[in-house]
Amino acid sequence: MADGLSFDFSEINTLTADLLAAPAKTLPKIRQALEVSARHVKDDWRDAWKGSGHVPGGAASISYDIMGFANAYVGASAMSADIGPSLRGQGPIVGMLEYGTPNTGPRGFGAEALHKNEADFVKGIELATEDIL
Repeated sequence: MADGLSFDFSEINTLTADLLAAPAKTLPKIRQALEVSARHVKDDWRDAWKGSGHVPGGAASISYDIMGFANAYVGASAMSADIGPSLRGQGPIVGMLEYGTPNTGPRGFGAEALHKNEADFVKGIELATEDIL
């Protein structure tokens, strides 16, 4: 499932360059859009692992962290979301099964969750920035 899956974020990269002039109220909205999307990806990824007989703790190992900052006063924003299994419990197994092994194919649950939420993330960014564009 993960084979051949690609994402084009060139428009997001162009938008990022324009955000340096964003008003102070816009950057918190962008962080909110990022966090909501990260939570939805996490939830969808967890749902795919719920009830797994082989990795019963797999769903609980998936979390997200928002990193970086958004500060209009210094004219910079650098935010990202790290979504995936923790390195405790059965998290490493989930990470391994996401991409597959020499003996097993990839599950691709994380890639599927990311793809499922891509349009909603773009919509959230558009709503957050509609007053500056």
